[in-house]
Amino acid sequence: MEKQSMKKRIFNILFYTISSILFIFIALEVVAPNQTMNIIGFKGFAVLTPSMEPVYNVGDIVISTKVDPDDLEVGDPITFRTDLNGDGKKEMVTHYIFSIEYVEGVRTYQTNPEGRDYADPWTIVDEDIVGIVSFKIPFIGYIIIFAIILFENPIFLGLVILNIVIIIVIVKLIKKKPEEEKNELE
Repeated sequence: MEKQSMKKRIFNILFYTISSILFIFIALEVVAPNQTMNIIGFKGFAVLTPSMEPVYNVGDIVISTKVDPDDLEVGDPITFRTDLNGDGKKEMVTHYIFSIEYVEGVRTYQTNPEGRDYADPWTIVDEDIVGIVSFKIPFIGYIIIFAIILFENPIFLGLVILNIVIIIVIVKLIKKKPEEEKNELE
């Protein structure tokens, strides 16, 4: 009995510690998403496109950590901000460093995706680099991709909520006790 009590305490301590860390991380992402890397030194990104397959697949999460640009080399996988479609908005991308050059005293980088031997059409600088990819977590990114789709499309969000409500109502009706039905009939 004493061993079970001790195991339960240890489990509770671990559970609440991990939950607290996750809560703080999520709160930080909501309040100051651009400062997460500076405060805790790493940040996760869901892989949304197949450009880095088979190394980083759609639905994976890549964990990028802070890096000194002086330490970067050709071939390093990095996460960076760039304007992909010319709309003035910078998106996050994870590609390999294809080349590093100095143009008028400014270090510039060309990148490329997995399996391609020529550079992307954009050029980035040190300030665009968020971090170097340290590792990946397979499949967890699907949750983030689903959340992105959910919140970008209010009709889809409404349909998901409606389905949840219908399921709850059906479960409550099925679980209704026979005595409750009898009382309602009288």
